[in-house]
Amino acid sequence: MSEAAPPGPRGCTWRTGCLLPLAAVAAAIVLVTAGEFVAFLVGSPSGSAPSSQFDAGPADAYRRGDVSQIEPEHLFVTRLEDGTFIALYDKSPRQQEGNGSCRVHYVDVSPLGTLPQLPGFTGAFVEDCSAETRTVWRADGTYAFGAGYGNLDRYHTRINADGHLIIDLSSRTCTRSVGVVGVPPFKVERCGRGG
Repeated sequence: MSEAAPPGPRGCTWRTGCLLPLAAVAAAIVLVTAGEFVAFLVGSPSGSAPSSQFDAGPADAYRRGDVSQIEPEHLFVTRLEDGTFIALYDKSPRQQEGNGSCRVHYVDVSPLGTLPQLPGFTGAFVEDCSAETRTVWRADGTYAFGAGYGNLDRYHTRINADGHLIIDLSSRTCTRSVGVVGVPPFKVERCGRGG
């Protein structure tokens, strides 16, 4: 006659197995974790935007002919007089290629050299971390003059059904040197999210 197996947790025996309940718990944990991962990648079932889609708030909150900074995301939002939105990264091509830390800022009144000013604007983006590297861009990110090069990086924008400005952080385009850094020719390509 064989001996009975010692009882396991919650009365199950080692011979009859406690693995089935443990396997069920493990499977449930895997399914919940996988579900959260998928929700993170594609957005929640409630219709919220995917993680690469930054909700910059109500579009009507942005004045025409004005520039707003969204500092945590390193963004500037320019709203042209005609209502068009332009989202720009706050680091110049020169700083990115040279691994610099200097950021551009918007100055309310700034000359653009020979580049014509946009209707409704008097200012420009300026990078002036040191006197010898001062560079200026128009409010739409177009390079005007200075020690830098290339236009400021842009993101695609759209207005969602709730009237919010959505900025696609995965769509950033940037200027990169083809050969020697900072020397023409340059190309415009898709970049990472930045930081």
